[in-house]
Amino acid sequence: MMKKIAALLLALVCSYGSAQGLDSMSPEGLKLFNQANQLVLEGKLSEAFKQFIAASKVDPGSSLPLSGLARAFLVGAEHTQGETSAKLRQQAEAAARQALQKHGDDPVAQEVLRLLGDSKPLLLHQPTPEAAAALHEGELLFNQRKLDEALVQYERAAALDPQFSTAWIYAGDCYFVQKKYAEAEQRFRKGVEVEPLNAQGWRFLADALMGQDKPGPASGALMGGIAAQPSQLPNWVKLNQIRTLSGFPLTPLNLTRKSRGELDPASKKINITVDPSLNTPDMSKSADGTLWMLLATAEALNQQPASDGKPKDGPFATELAAWRLAFKAVDDAIAKGSGELKDPALKTLQTLAKADQLEPALLLLQYKESWRPEFEAWKAANPDGVRQFIDRWQLRP
Repeated sequence: MMKKIAALLLALVCSYGSAQGLDSMSPEGLKLFNQANQLVLEGKLSEAFKQFIAASKVDPGSSLPLSGLARAFLVGAEHTQGETSAKLRQQAEAAARQALQKHGDDPVAQEVLRLLGDSKPLLLHQPTPEAAAALHEGELLFNQRKLDEALVQYERAAALDPQFSTAWIYAGDCYFVQKKYAEAEQRFRKGVEVEPLNAQGWRFLADALMGQDKPGPASGALMGGIAAQPSQLPNWVKLNQIRTLSGFPLTPLNLTRKSRGELDPASKKINITVDPSLNTPDMSKSADGTLWMLLATAEALNQQPASDGKPKDGPFATELAAWRLAFKAVDDAIAKGSGELKDPALKTLQTLAKADQLEPALLLLQYKESWRPEFEAWKAANPDGVRQFIDRWQLRP
């Protein structure tokens, strides 16, 4: 329980003092907000819900009470079952989307939606029980802004388990909120050295570097975060902020999945659901409609068990094959005189497919944690592939 709470709280803490909505909160709203965070850490979720809602009423323009509420709903969903869990997940999504309407780059809301949409977690180092307990004590103290006492507990957690990257990163945060950026950098860097897949650690390292006016190294740190887990949007957001300042902004792909396919295990019948925008005669016969139907059909067929006794391809291999097949069919139809693709995101992916860049495009711009084996293999074969793709195509999810 505490591991996931900590991961999401970390995003909240890092945004403290930055333009993520917290600056605009009134003293009364901020007090309620901090009380709600404390209640989440104590496992008192029902009380936390009420405090987040109260904070949102006091400061209706701030996104953070709503994203904090979304985080609390998600924590509750993870520790309930059945209809109760499903309802809490729906409430988490609704609150996160409301937060993003107020602040489109709220990092906690982005993380909640990512966790809701990707059922497989990133497996970071599991700390010893003693180290986890020390970290939890540090969290409680940090939320009360008892930074020196929190630092003692974080450093104790790191000493108890030196591979526990979160302890190093939280220790750095004690310095970061005091604007002691060089000291924070040392701890953040240690965290990502012991666990390079800690994507939030790379982002915090970038924040510390930017605090020292080092945009180049900060960009490099954000590349490290993207290479750790491309689906964590805050790394992309911060990289785009730096690149925009230098005149090279990233263009969002903004791909919305408009079809899904399921295979009925009993009847073997393919069931396809499509976005309402495709439910028109013109759209269903268009290049866009054809592509989405092909993808949904491939998704359903891939749910069949292997019949020849051979192991099935991994999730990413089947996804990549489906996209390649769909684009080939659409390209053939276009060559015979049918209309072109209209969705800008699909047109971008079509261009990437023709440039033999569909594999890195999907891995970086549509990443799911179930694709981890293929992603690690691609990174091993392309050590500078993340930077090269971003530099060449100037894209982000």
